[in-house]
Amino acid sequence: MYYTYAHYTPNGKVFYIGKGVDDRAYSFSDRSHAWKRAIKVNKGLNIEILAYWGTEKEAFEHEKVLIDCFTDMKHPLVNETKGGKGAYGVVFSEERKQHLKQKLTGLKHKLVTCPKCKKQGGETTMKRWHFDKCTGNRPFKARVTYNNKRVFLGYFATQQEVTAKCIEFYASVNKPLPKEFIKHKGLTI
Repeated sequence: MYYTYAHYTPNGKVFYIGKGVDDRAYSFSDRSHAWKRAIKVNKGLNIEILAYWGTEKEAFEHEKVLIDCFTDMKHPLVNETKGGKGAYGVVFSEERKQHLKQKLTGLKHKLVTCPKCKKQGGETTMKRWHFDKCTGNRPFKARVTYNNKRVFLGYFATQQEVTAKCIEFYASVNKPLPKEFIKHKGLTI
């Protein structure tokens, strides 16, 4: 069963109008800061169920009418909306908008480009992690197998440099090129 309700200060002034179901009128959770401040300043509240409704739509409409009436009478309510479903009618002050904008916008660092590899990133991250370890744009690894062990020969900018380095290594140890190496690199002998 849906209902509309009012929250009053202990001396009888209405400060909040709402629509609820079950025990919403008596719940203190999911309330605005203004509502909580009103409770604290007035040291408590009184609750009154104003009307029961068969459908949620009727309850929302009644809530809107009540909020409009109190607003027209210049009676201060802590409601953040004009009633009804959702945040319809919420109007934030310019100060609040600026606060939210600053809070929700991440810190923007100046973009910098690595002179060696041309990678771009935030100034702080690039200085902390990238610049000290950057070896330039060398995405290709040169590795060979010698005496059943993997031998790392370094990073190179092109695949042709990797192949040349591997061939140079096998020549330096007087070992013929392995068949797998020839097949993998697409070499002809």
